[in-house]
Amino acid sequence: MRKYLYVVAALLCLASCRNEAVQPKVYGRYVPERKDDFAWENEYAAFRMYGAALKPENPSNGVDLWLKNSPALVIDTMYSRELNDHRPYHINYDGNLDCYKVGHTAGAGGLVVIADGKTYVGGPYDRWEIVEQTPERFVFRLEYDSLPAGDRILKESITITAEAGSMFNKAEVVLSGAYDGELLAGGGIYMHDTIDVYETDEASGRVVYEEDALSDKQAAQMNYDYNGSTSQGRIRVTVMTPGATFTGIQDGNLVAVKPYTPGDTLTYWFGACWSEWRNGDDTAY
Repeated sequence: MRKYLYVVAALLCLASCRNEAVQPKVYGRYVPERKDDFAWENEYAAFRMYGAALKPENPSNGVDLWLKNSPALVIDTMYSRELNDHRPYHINYDGNLDCYKVGHTAGAGGLVVIADGKTYVGGPYDRWEIVEQTPERFVFRLEYDSLPAGDRILKESITITAEAGSMFNKAEVVLSGAYDGELLAGGGIYMHDTIDVYETDEASGRVVYEEDALSDKQAAQMNYDYNGSTSQGRIRVTVMTPGATFTGIQDGNLVAVKPYTPGDTLTYWFGACWSEWRNGDDTAY
């Protein structure tokens, strides 16, 4: 009887551990209901990149940033609220907010290419693939058929890894196609009309950009109309490109780039945080 009780206790303990282990801290998916978005998140922030169905709106291969004030996973809630409840995700209802404007730019950590002294970004992705998905780790790959670089068109393959507990996404990029001149590539951050604070550190290949969360006038107006306030804290975005030979402002983008040869793998990291984020014991991050 005692042995039987030990076995039951062990099984209950194992089941409890399994239930606890499967609670995801990282999540992502293809979002066909919102014009082929591809979105992902971990405890600190959510991101998305744009797909082919959005092409008429001239999107880029840049990264959009969604803010969240707790580790809770919010992507599905925000999409459902926007698409089904018709409550725009540009408004902060309960600690989740899409206020970062990307347009046709690198956004919050997208790939930038500098050719002939000019900065280029691409359009929406053509194909997607989930490489790995666990409660602690999410890896996916996006393929782009048309990335301009001077008078040439390159192809881009970017593999992004998001992990629990890390504020940074790892980006591994391979460009293919012929290019004869000097090519620089790395991560970039679009600097909005209100330029507040930025930092560069070429030794570490790091650039940091900080701004008011509601620097976008439309988002500011929507939040004011809803709650009477345009104060939603501040955003900080960071890009690190190890070995960068230039960190600074280029064509309105804050970039960390280095010489690149098509066929090589370029690795950089990008991430963001919000001043309103709180951890489990409600202390500020």
